[in-house]
Amino acid sequence: MGTIYNLEYDYSTENGQSIVFSRKDNKKLTADNLNAVQLKMIQSNRIPHMLPMALENIDLVTKLHYDINSKQKLISYFRDNKATMNDYYQLFLSLINTLEEASSYMLDQKNYILQMEFLFIGQNPSDVYLTYLPVIDLEKTNSVTDDMKKLLTDVAGEIDGLQGNEFKSILNYIKNASFSLSGLKTLLLELISLRSNVNQMYSNHEYTNGNQMEGSFTENQNTADQSHPEPIVAGSQSMTKKKVKKKLPPLTSRTKVYLIMGSLLAIALIWKLYDMYRNPAVMLTSSILTVVVIVAVFVFWKIWRPGVAAVETEVPQPLEKPVTKQPKPEQKVRQKQQQFNVQIPKQQYQTQFSPTNATPLAATQADTTLLAADNEDTVLLEEESNLSVATMEKEVDVSATLIRTTADEAPQTIAINANNFLIGRNEEAVNYPDTAVGVSRIHAEIIKIDGSSFGIKDLGSKNGSKLNGAPMVPYKVYALKEEDEFDLGKAHYTFKWSSSQ
Repeated sequence: MGTIYNLEYDYSTENGQSIVFSRKDNKKLTADNLNAVQLKMIQSNRIPHMLPMALENIDLVTKLHYDINSKQKLISYFRDNKATMNDYYQLFLSLINTLEEASSYMLDQKNYILQMEFLFIGQNPSDVYLTYLPVIDLEKTNSVTDDMKKLLTDVAGEIDGLQGNEFKSILNYIKNASFSLSGLKTLLLELISLRSNVNQMYSNHEYTNGNQMEGSFTENQNTADQSHPEPIVAGSQSMTKKKVKKKLPPLTSRTKVYLIMGSLLAIALIWKLYDMYRNPAVMLTSSILTVVVIVAVFVFWKIWRPGVAAVETEVPQPLEKPVTKQPKPEQKVRQKQQQFNVQIPKQQYQTQFSPTNATPLAATQADTTLLAADNEDTVLLEEESNLSVATMEKEVDVSATLIRTTADEAPQTIAINANNFLIGRNEEAVNYPDTAVGVSRIHAEIIKIDGSSFGIKDLGSKNGSKLNGAPMVPYKVYALKEEDEFDLGKAHYTFKWSSSQ
């Protein structure tokens, strides 16, 4: 028995699995508590992405039954199938579309329950089902947008390999005062488009700008001798890009068991027929039918399913990277006082155009002068003191660390060296094993959101976790700041940024 808003509900296994709402304000639910227009619309139409509802009226007592057969709770589906950011986007696009279509069926958006406990998944994340309550005077304090904001952060804690930059964009929009469902839909569509185009965009950007910046120069006056442009050829160095590929979503464990057992039963019946009528014709027929069953299972598993759309996934593939030929030794420029751009080392260029690093280009530029016709060395005109400072700043490396302390052990510094850094007792499953009292096998996870942001979430530990003295909600991501402290059992941790040269 549970309570949501001012309604009481329970789970029933009679005639299949269902959720049953039977009481309102500690009294039995009656027909007077229901919105007659909304109830008629639900009974007359098959509303997409709404849990099927049946009305039971016995002795003036009303019960609402919601059918959840062949569906998984949202949190269970995401954990079992290791949901990705694509699943996250598809889920919320379906939720937003369902809320936007509510007015078409004379329904009220606020009567949908936007909580993980009442969201169910069918074949894939876009096949989501919501619970709608056609009840008058629901005691609901939060608005639809507030519920959606909370749901965005709660579901993010279940994503396998959370993409920091993308989720940070969503977090920034959640904090925006102009947050709306239509704006969120636009943002999600842009992020989906960005996932398929970002790698190609960056490779093109590097190719175009790299040819202009590496070894290019401009003369102050026109001369008869013009330098020859460097030809571009395809080199042996390679990089990778991601290609979008469509494939069916994975089957649930229950569906796999039913499919395998059903196919084995069909094959057994086929060969039982041969056992009854032993002759070459029946044997040939049984063999053909067996092959047909196996092929049908493979097609349903991997290629096609009725009513199920393929989901886009990203597959890495090699991409040849253009490089420049070195100029011939005899091609030298013999004129003084020519101004040109300093060649930027390839590693530094890639760091500069990285999405998480924005070092100003001016810090790496300096004027140079050719000294002699036969000497290609250059002399930097910058003061040495300035150059040493620039070099020192470039060599500073900032990384995230944890300081672990317990009552009977000396403080220990731990480097966070993974995007998903796990802490727990199980040495084989975690990045840092902690055997302190009260620590679970896989207790908590430190998540790298981007180059300058980290988060933490409790992984459903038995004894729980605390962040700055406050208990943490399991599977919810909390942002970590400098000097934040958290407790895992009897172990105490402090989050710090460390710099090394």
